[in-house]
Amino acid sequence: MSDSQQAVIVDAVRTPQARKDGALAEQYPEDLVTTILDALVERTGVPAADWDDFRLGCANQENEQGRNLARQSLLAGGFPETVPGSTTTRLCGSSLTALNDAARAIEAGDGAVYPVAGVEQMSRIPFSDWLHPAIERRYDPDRLPMGQTAETIAREHSISREDQDRFALRSHERAVEATESGRFDDELVPVETDEGLVDEDETPRPDTTFETLNDLPTVFRDDDEASVTPGNASPLTDGAAGLLVTSASYAEEHDLDVLARVTTRAVVGVDPLVMGRGPIPATRAALADANLTMDDVDLVELNEAFAAQSLHCADELEIPDEKLNVNGGAIALGHPLGCSGARISTTLLHEMETREADVGLATMCVGFGQGVATVFERP
Repeated sequence: MSDSQQAVIVDAVRTPQARKDGALAEQYPEDLVTTILDALVERTGVPAADWDDFRLGCANQENEQGRNLARQSLLAGGFPETVPGSTTTRLCGSSLTALNDAARAIEAGDGAVYPVAGVEQMSRIPFSDWLHPAIERRYDPDRLPMGQTAETIAREHSISREDQDRFALRSHERAVEATESGRFDDELVPVETDEGLVDEDETPRPDTTFETLNDLPTVFRDDDEASVTPGNASPLTDGAAGLLVTSASYAEEHDLDVLARVTTRAVVGVDPLVMGRGPIPATRAALADANLTMDDVDLVELNEAFAAQSLHCADELEIPDEKLNVNGGAIALGHPLGCSGARISTTLLHEMETREADVGLATMCVGFGQGVATVFERP
């Protein structure tokens, strides 16, 4: 692969993250996606007519999010009919997978300009708990739900309720500080609704205390060892995020600022009963492909589905606290499934620019036992 075919990110944006049944509940998922795509056109000056293909990540592709949401979003948004679109699911890793696929297409010479986005409208799409009978025979179905897997990790690795609640408090404190200091301003795109303009994340809680979190009941198990609560888990959320990925040569020819290049990526499978450990082997594989170690990484965005799995991953990967989710994570900001990979990448890339950091890592656990990771480097 020549340097001119390297995949680079020229912009990254996100909507505010809104709690389930909150400020974005009445928005169609297409509306959130087109808000992102419109912003990428306006901010970069790259016309939609130049797009080779639109890659969208969405976890639950049913009802309003079904029937190829990527293509429907393009048509609903008035974009050229000549622009194709494809919707990818890897559950929580959907949009990070879409980003990795776009980078791979550029490296292969298939095209030069790929908008990538992720969306999840958790207010409007119900969860499905259906399992194939063979899966129920292979695994204990009562231990497959996400919260149950977090309980399993907490017990297997002696992660206390106190440590989980303190990690959750840290997430809120950092997200609130980032909001109040304006560190999210460059990445946020407001959403027009019938009730007014939504321009700020809904879920960070400035009034949260350790005592408040520690008083919350456990919800997934009810024995004496139970430790996972609504406070130390990520909330159900609505939102979208997106990035414009181009070849290095296209960015140079069109005088586009480059946030970072996509260096390496990895995806792995793990035991679904401890799905939250997926970032560990995925991160190790992505760093090894880049000939890097965690010491070389300046900033890490981990999807933070649960405090228990985040603490386990941080410990196993030896991620220093000052590098990890420095603006808070999904416990405070929310985890709109298919959006989250694009969201953590967006937040990571803007923070890398602010700090002039050289290397950043986005890494995620994925339901049913997967992990996905992407390494970015600033030019």
